[in-house]
Parts: sequence; C-alpha cells; structure tokens
Amino acid sequence: MTKVKTYSKNDRAEQLMGKRPGDAMAVDLPCELGFHCPVCKYENEVSGMYDERLAWSEYKGFIWCSVCNRDYPSCLCMPDVTRAIEIFLDSVEMAQPKET
Repeated sequence: MTKVKTYSKNDRAEQLMGKRPGDAMAVDLPCELGFHCPVCKYENEVSGMYDERLAWSEYKGFIWCSVCNRDYPSCLCMPDVTRAIEIFLDSVEMAQPKET
C-alpha cells in the first residue's frame, strides 16, 4: 500500500503570495542555501550529507518542513538576520503585482 503524502494548506499564503509555477525546477534545496526549519532543532549537515527535511513550498516566498508539515515564510528559516531581512524584502517585492 502506497502512503499518500498530505501537505499543509495555507489559503492566506496562497492569496497574498501566490503559488510557484508548477513546472519550475529547483537547482538547490533549501538546506543547501542555509535555510533551517524555525521549529525543528537539527544540524543542517551531518557527515557531509544535507538534512533534506525542507523543500520549496508551493507558495512563493515560503519553505515547507516535512516534519512539521507546515509552510514557513522563508525569512523565518534563515538564521542570518541580515540575510533574512533581504529575503523578506525580496518576497514582498515578488508578491507585488507587475505593472504592464
């Protein structure tokens, strides 16, 4: 029997930020870019292997934790505060409607 994956649902994140394109291919995993779940406590890298519990969320500007089954704003997942601020501002900019 195959276990069906269930993902968190955040209607407000979808409404405010929108969804990432379904056909987009991620080059790097969040863990490879220094992101950590803001709730789980773990090492990002152990014996040269990245902890891959984080994935890019279906919502723009969010990261999904497979352990918590929650989507978190990516800026909350960045321990470096200066970088977190830039990530937050980039996310807000990305969510703004583009003028044509």
